[in-house]
Amino acid sequence: MEDAESSLLKFDATPLSAATPAELAGKIFAAKARRRSWLASLTVEEKYRRLLQLQRMVWETRRAAGKPSPAPWPDHAALG
Repeated sequence: MEDAESSLLKFDATPLSAATPAELAGKIFAAKARRRSWLASLTVEEKYRRLLQLQRMVWETRRAAGKPSPAPWPDHAALG
């Protein structure tokens, strides 16, 4: 059985040009609903861990580009 995260990574290889605008919009909104449902199922701690991961990625990217950015929160920062 696959986990919820791996099911979010499934890709529909149907060419976009083959889909009508209504079909394309339906696929986009269905994917958005799956992502939101998956995110809602995560624990607060997991959401926080992923937030820290995103902060580090943004900070490293901005630093590499020579743009100032606030440092990411430390991993040991308290949750509340």
